[in-house]
Amino acid sequence: MTYLNTVVNVFIGCCLSSFFMEILMAMAPDSANLITFLQFFVITLQGIVSSKTNILSPKIPLQKYFLLIALFFITSVANNYVYALHVPSTLHMIIRSASSPASMLVSWFAKKQRPHTNAIIGSVIISIGVSLATFGDATIVDERKGMFLHWCIGVTILITMLFVGALTGLQQELIFKKYGKHPKEMLFYTHALSLPLFLGMYPGLKNTAMNVSLYCWCFIALNMLSQIHCTHAVHDLATKETSMTVTFILTLRKFVSLIISAIVFKNNLTLLHVIGTILVIVGTYFYFNFFKSWKQQPISRKEGIVHQKKET
Repeated sequence: MTYLNTVVNVFIGCCLSSFFMEILMAMAPDSANLITFLQFFVITLQGIVSSKTNILSPKIPLQKYFLLIALFFITSVANNYVYALHVPSTLHMIIRSASSPASMLVSWFAKKQRPHTNAIIGSVIISIGVSLATFGDATIVDERKGMFLHWCIGVTILITMLFVGALTGLQQELIFKKYGKHPKEMLFYTHALSLPLFLGMYPGLKNTAMNVSLYCWCFIALNMLSQIHCTHAVHDLATKETSMTVTFILTLRKFVSLIISAIVFKNNLTLLHVIGTILVIVGTYFYFNFFKSWKQQPISRKEGIVHQKKET
């Protein structure tokens, strides 16, 4: 598969998954945890069926996954409850696009290493963009009496989960550094070992599953298929590009999903939303130091002498 095909598959799979998820949240807002459980179950089942995942002899000790699983599970479930707190998918996507500054702050604090200047500038731009988008969304929600407090709680959860997600990424990085990179194994175990945690939500999951219509189940199936396609495409892209490039492409993908959401679902996309989204993308560009490749490389004294001799 060529690089272009991989990027196209990322956009198609992930945008479709986001599109179907927004439809499902409009039809059944309480089904988010059920969808998350089904995604975990399908990925686990796929890992068992696939011969590429050696379940009996993992390269990474199982006890090393426990903290990672706790962080991963909390992040996944907490983000689901935001949909029931009247936070639109547009703002949901914009805030989650600000994972770069959260990761930078957590890494700075944990590793005691000051990030590059471009990373700091990018983080400031991203933070401004998210703040503008949040303010733009607040002016809309404020008009709906009784919903503003729920909206504030939802936004607080989203921002908190940015840092929990950054801790998850840091824990993943530490495991990879010590035991080597085994992304398929980690994908399987983080989902498989998380399944027992859903037992605490069994009554709610059962009630939701019983009340979901057949029409809604069709969209859940479409969401499952597109999410699997998205996961595999991102994994394939990660094998061909650096994590910085992958994150930048995924940020652009979120921007495309935001535009699709505004056009198809006719969401209240304000000018502040647009400006905020643009700033998130520009900030991401700065954060990952993409401008560095455009800088002219310095020529050493020795290379300059050789070049002059060739000209003469």
